[in-house]
Amino acid sequence: MDLIKVDTEKCIKCGLCVQACPSCILSMGENGPVCEFDRGCMSCGHCVAICPKGALDNKYAPLEKQEPIPMPVLDSQTAYNFLRMRRSVRLFKPQAPTDEDITKLLEVCRFAPTAGNSQGLYYIVIRDRETIKKIADATAVWMQQEIDAGSSDKRYFTTVLRAYNDRGQDIIARNAPCLIFATAKRLNRTGVSNAEQSWAYAELYAPTIGLGTTIAGFIQTCGIAAYQPLLDLVGVPPKFKICGTLMVGYPRVKFQRLVERQHLKVEFK
Repeated sequence: MDLIKVDTEKCIKCGLCVQACPSCILSMGENGPVCEFDRGCMSCGHCVAICPKGALDNKYAPLEKQEPIPMPVLDSQTAYNFLRMRRSVRLFKPQAPTDEDITKLLEVCRFAPTAGNSQGLYYIVIRDRETIKKIADATAVWMQQEIDAGSSDKRYFTTVLRAYNDRGQDIIARNAPCLIFATAKRLNRTGVSNAEQSWAYAELYAPTIGLGTTIAGFIQTCGIAAYQPLLDLVGVPPKFKICGTLMVGYPRVKFQRLVERQHLKVEFK
């Protein structure tokens, strides 16, 4: 099929599809929308999803793959409380998450927004305890190398390594039973920001299936720096790069209250 297909009997020529197209490649013709430049489509599906009559199909975002938005939508207070309930979990039960639970989590992640609808994230799940320990150790070695090289994070890394090496506190991997690495092709310039969006979805969804999460910041920073020993331990494919790292597990604790934050700082002009 061409990029778009229009059911002219259903189309009311309202123009919503034309207005919603972020690539501005649609225009309204005599019998409905027409595409001006097929190759400009970013496959976002907006044109199909916004049509009130279901009159439009797109070969990259087929109508048959889209679902009606379930009702009712959360009211504002429920949504506000839900978002405030998100907590970083660093205390995990020893058992690793099941394939089923991790798949559920990552299934939600693939719907997170990505720059230009680039998508393209590839996830690597590590649940072997020995490998996770080696990953934490490799990160510690990298941090020491950064200290020796005069990194601006020298003081912070020194404090972390004092806890990790001298006191035996796993401040790097938090004894997490599972690490998930988000990777993307090296040429994907938005891979890191895409991974950040992906983790935001994961952290919000995780509690609904009994999981706890937190971003493994030290390991993630080491991975983004392309430290080869870490890439080898994770098994990152050729021509791919690490864009983010998430700790995942079943939480050992349950938070009882909503936490306050700094007051809102905003200026309207």
